[in-house]
Amino acid sequence: MRKLARYGPLDRYNPPPAAGVCISVFAVVRKEGRVLAGVTKTGGRWASEWLPSITKNTGKDLHKEWAAWRLPSAYVFEGEHPDDALGRVMRGQLGVDTFAYSAPAVYSYAEPSEWYPGNRHWDLAFAYEVKMNHAPRKHSQWKELLFLDAPELRKRDFGWNNDFVREVVGSKPLSKPSLRNQKT
Repeated sequence: MRKLARYGPLDRYNPPPAAGVCISVFAVVRKEGRVLAGVTKTGGRWASEWLPSITKNTGKDLHKEWAAWRLPSAYVFEGEHPDDALGRVMRGQLGVDTFAYSAPAVYSYAEPSEWYPGNRHWDLAFAYEVKMNHAPRKHSQWKELLFLDAPELRKRDFGWNNDFVREVVGSKPLSKPSLRNQKT
């Protein structure tokens, strides 16, 4: 029997899926047909704020995750609106206070869990097309941060979300990022 995706206190809601749920935001920043992506430094705010699940990996898997390429992104905090999480990414990872962004494209997918065999993990991702008036400032948490064209992007290893990144940053923008502005 399929359950509705309503999670909370068990007297009225379902328990969360056995292999968990991740809710994330991704900033798709384009420049002249290229997409901004990078490799993070080990630890720091990636491990504590933006992608803390990375620390649950061990050995070779942990090394592989730290070496993977990423879009500017983060998990959404409980109770945080995805638009606010996008602002946290833009300010914290790119040093950008003023930017325009689209309504998000929302991706939902579930895959068999490697950590919890026999169960499925669910990801809910909000991907925003973002425009900035100036170049991003490379935060000290990035080893590399580059604008990549489509062929170069396909060569890079985006870890567990290779297919997702390639779908999100396909040849067309997700939607026009001129409707909403965020300024802090």
